[in-house]
Amino acid sequence: MQPLTTSHAPRQIDGIYSKLTELLLIGLLLVFIYPFFFAISGIDPTIPSEFQSDTKIVYFLQLAFPFSCLAIAFMHRGLGLVLSLPGTIMIYPMICLTSTIWSVDPYDTFKFASLLFLYIFAIAAICQILDIEAFCRTIVKVLAFLILASVVMAMAFPEYGRHQLRDSFEPFHDGLWRGVFVHKNLLGAAACTGVFTFLFFPRLMDASLGFRVLCIAASTACLIFAQSAGSWVALFALLIHYCLIRVLPVSRGVLVLIVFGFSALAFAAFSFFSEDLVAVVGRDTTFTGRTYIWPVVLDAVWEKPLLGFGSYAATADLIRPLLVGWIGSADAHNGYLDVLLGTGIVGLGSLLFCISSVLVRGIGRVKTSGGLERDCFMLLLIFPISSLFFSFFEAFPISGVQSVLGALTFLALTAIPLYLRDRSNYQSQPT
Repeated sequence: MQPLTTSHAPRQIDGIYSKLTELLLIGLLLVFIYPFFFAISGIDPTIPSEFQSDTKIVYFLQLAFPFSCLAIAFMHRGLGLVLSLPGTIMIYPMICLTSTIWSVDPYDTFKFASLLFLYIFAIAAICQILDIEAFCRTIVKVLAFLILASVVMAMAFPEYGRHQLRDSFEPFHDGLWRGVFVHKNLLGAAACTGVFTFLFFPRLMDASLGFRVLCIAASTACLIFAQSAGSWVALFALLIHYCLIRVLPVSRGVLVLIVFGFSALAFAAFSFFSEDLVAVVGRDTTFTGRTYIWPVVLDAVWEKPLLGFGSYAATADLIRPLLVGWIGSADAHNGYLDVLLGTGIVGLGSLLFCISSVLVRGIGRVKTSGGLERDCFMLLLIFPISSLFFSFFEAFPISGVQSVLGALTFLALTAIPLYLRDRSNYQSQPT
């Protein structure tokens, strides 16, 4: 009996590492997404924010969880973690961190650029331990929790789960759902991703048909009652690209050009034909109600077009006071402009290069694989694809990791190259 026990010991240890790492991934995503912000921070959204101060525990957890992920990866895999990081994903964080030198607020830039660095390192560490199936199943669990919790918050705790007329943050969306988030558009982004995930990846849910139907219904309700126009556009774009990737017999490079082509077409439509769209969608002549902000932000961008004013600080400390004082808006509501403002053409170019290179490789794997592996890579691909479209309406998808879509986008940009490399190494080993 002794040899049997000894031979199973490594497998038992690996199982413990895997379960612990799954919990760390859940915690990592939740502390960066920061659901239940009002309840956790102790902020009453109906009281002016200048009279309140939120608790800092989540910010400390945003440091603790990445270091915990790094620690368990070093214990399990040794010091090869740093060398395993894909080079393309590190270019943009390096530019963000370097922008501390010329930032309008070096502390804010250093703080949030460091968090981006830590988040990417933590995801890479997790990928060293979890296989892609366990990794993706954990993401789906987090999405299901956020969606179901948002329905509960909107129905049972409307003072937190819905926008209120007396909100000091944004009183303009009275009655619209925001769920466990601080804004309806954040809920819309989560609901868009949830609807697509629960519909097309049932094998990754590892749940009964009844629970899957419940998740689809809940995410659809969140999508409808959040009334986020950008979320509907992103969902429509995901459906189109899912069909193109799975059905269209063209190369992965052509498919990536189609992705960016659709993005450019959407931008042109909303920028130059907004008056025609109003007859179709019944909204104001800017479609999103925010495109009149963009010329103001572009004027600031052209003052330092190459390197920008510093990651994050450019929005929080430069453009936000100007926009709030002039038109009452907190940011540009455009992720591309946000990145341009913070890190200039260099930063935006490096980020788009990273996204396009990951899409090319990921689509190639989807078109040549099958079964659960194909579902896993397809799930990871939908996050950067939806971000490319949603970023025309909101700043958060590609400008940072403090949101659902932002966290999942940088997660995918880190995980896809790592899992592709592991798969290639596995296939190249002699049998």
